[in-house]
Amino acid sequence: MGGAGHMLHAIKTLKANRDLLKKRTLRKKGDYKRIIDEDTPVFKKATKEQMKAIKSKIKGYKKTEMIINIISFTLTLALLAFVTWLIIK
Repeated sequence: MGGAGHMLHAIKTLKANRDLLKKRTLRKKGDYKRIIDEDTPVFKKATKEQMKAIKSKIKGYKKTEMIINIISFTLTLALLAFVTWLIIK
């Protein structure tokens, strides 16, 4: 009788999954609503000058990241070309 151990494992796994489903605490739509209402995030209000400063800082980060990506791509391409040249020669 080959495979009996595999079937026993499958049966035990299905039973364990059924038991886990019974442990769920949120069963109704109202339960989710209660959790969402309790955990509403509070956002700070920012002035227009602060928003401009934040936007310029983000643009600076993006510009720096783009420059780093371009340099790394160029160096990778040059290294790949050099290795290819060494292999061919």
